[in-house]
This record gives sequence, structure tokens and C-alpha cells, in this order.
Amino acid sequence: MIISRTPLRISFVGGGTDMKYFYKKYQGGVISMSIDKYIYIIVKKRFDEKIVLKYKKTEIVSSTEEIKHELIKACMELVGIKKSVEITSIADIPSEGSGLGSSSAFTVGLLNALFQFKGKSVNQEELARLACVIEIDICKAPIGKQDQYGTSVGGIKKIVFRKNEKVEITKIDNKNNLYKNLENKIILVNSNIVRSASEILEMQKENSSINIDRLKKISGLVDNFESCLNEQHFKDIYSELDKYWIEKKSLVTSSVKKDLEKIYNNYIPEYCYSGKICGAGGGGHFLFFKKENANLKKLNYLNVNIDKIGSVIIYNNYN
Repeated sequence: MIISRTPLRISFVGGGTDMKYFYKKYQGGVISMSIDKYIYIIVKKRFDEKIVLKYKKTEIVSSTEEIKHELIKACMELVGIKKSVEITSIADIPSEGSGLGSSSAFTVGLLNALFQFKGKSVNQEELARLACVIEIDICKAPIGKQDQYGTSVGGIKKIVFRKNEKVEITKIDNKNNLYKNLENKIILVNSNIVRSASEILEMQKENSSINIDRLKKISGLVDNFESCLNEQHFKDIYSELDKYWIEKKSLVTSSVKKDLEKIYNNYIPEYCYSGKICGAGGGGHFLFFKKENANLKKLNYLNVNIDKIGSVIIYNNYN
């Protein structure tokens, strides 16, 4: 049996600039943080020739051609596993529409476990690159590249998407207790609104000519936010996040936009300094920076810590 553990992620600023229609012209970038909420993938050998898959559904098939779960099918075919395997996924947070990169965390974690099952170790950046191939090129999801790298590589990092398709990762060091200081300020709030990220991103792509100037502004926030983090200028961090929230929500045309703004206004300014919706922007979780003396007892929220190591194999009894 092999078990991989892959963190979910929060992106602070830069979301949307990881889409190919943007970074191929202007270069994109995000500031991303892995968190201690995980997707676990269990892979074990079967002693018959069946393929058994257990996620929110169960599939029992005889060949990869019969698999209905597109990501699993593509991952197995890429790695070269054709039979006699059982795959199970477990998530700390319900994955559908979470806004925390769960689909990419699933893909990265599955690739990690499958390669180990074949006796091969693949580094985290290569896992992220292959996850992009699976999701974007093979499965044709209308998504960007940030989630694959944000979930595969641990810690806080700036991820830059070059015009030539290269992806560069710069770790933001845990200087002067930065990570703990962030952990003491950040909360997640579930909007309980579930929307398909792919649908929202497809709409943004269709409106790319209108949204391009907003995305340029979003891209311009990344270096400023990185500097604010390194210097721990939290007032400026709150201000930059406010700017991002304003630009990001203007990209989304959604029937739930007013509902999301209502949730945001319930937390800001009474309990929190600033915040934003995670993911594509149509639902899922909010990220908020809470005020020091705010009484949050009556509110529903989740504390998070920073995952520092990214996608790893936590159990392997085939060695």
C-alpha cells in the first residue's frame, strides 16, 4: 500500500494571471500558500486484474478505457498502470467547489502515489508540470497553472508563469516568525456556495478582451504583496488584498455575487481587516485576516496552519 498526502492551497493575489491567454502575452504570477488541509490518495495492489476506484463514487472496471473519472483515467495512462490496482481518495475538506485547489491537489497526489507504485520517485515541480498536462492538455479543463504548483510545492511561494511556458517558484522564507504570525491572523470561512470553477474560468476566458486590463492590475499586485510579506507590513498586506478583492470580483459575473458580498460584509470591517474569495470567485471558501481582539465565538470559521513540505508519500510498504 502507498499513501500520498497533498495539501490544499490558498492564493493571496494574482489569480487569473495563470491562464494561458494572459501569461502568453503579459507574464503572470501568484502568491500561494499550502495549508494543513489535505487530500490523501491510497494505492494498493490487487491480486485480480480489476481496477477498483473509490472516490465519491465507486468504479469497478477491467481496463482504463472503461474508467469514467477523467483525471484518474488520464493519470493511470500517463504513468502506465493498466490493471490490478485499487485507488481510494480521502479529503479533509469536501473538495467540490472549495476554492482551495482540490482538483489539482487530487491530480498531483494521485500522480505521486502512482509513480511510487511503479517504483519511481518524481520531484514536486515535475509532478506539478505533469498535473498541468493531465488537467489542461489531456482533460481540456479551462483552468490555469497555479493550483498544480501551489499544492505540489509546500510553504509560501511566488509562482511566475513565463511567456515561454516555464514556471518559476521562489520560496518566501520563514524569516522573523512570518509563518506563525500569518497563522495567527488567517481564518477560512466556507460560503457554502458551490459553483464549478471551470464554468467561471471559461466565462472569464470568453470575456478576456474586457478583463485583460483588470488582470494586468492583478498581476501588478504580486511583487508588492511579496515585498509586504517579507517585511511583515500587515497594514499594507490588508490594503493590497483589498485591491485584489475589488479587481477579482469584477471578473466574475454570477448569480451568487450578492450572496458572496453579503458574507464578506458580515466579517469586514467588524471582525476582520480584509479578505477575499478563494479560487475562481464563484463560491467556496473566503480567506480573512482577523482583527486581534475580535470576538469570533458566534461565527463559523476554520483556523489553518501552513504546510511546509508539499505533496509527499507518507506510507509505502512496497519498499
